Amino acid sequence: MNKIWQNYEKGMVVFDNCHSPTVQSQWLALKDEIGEFVREPNLSEIWDIVHAAGRLLYKLIGIPLYLLAYPTVRKHSQRFEEYGCIRSIRNSEGKCCAKNS
Repeated sequence: MNKIWQNYEKGMVVFDNCHSPTVQSQWLALKDEIGEFVREPNLSEIWDIVHAAGRLLYKLIGIPLYLLAYPTVRKHSQRFEEYGCIRSIRNSEGKCCAKNS
């Protein structure tokens, strides 16, 4: 479990260093996740919405509610460990920085 949290934190730091987590960017990420759910409704997309909403709320109130979306936290952790990016392989090109940045 500890390794999951460590990889998640590292992956999010790398991603956030390349893509500043502003209120506007977090709002757009939430809208994108909702759009993905509308196009392809499934449980994984619901967890992604919870994660994105939690990241937006974190920017607004400072409480890390995004951690409640454990399935997405685990998914980002695994992706970061495997190939250095929290995004899926199909969505990572040009959207991730080097793992050791």
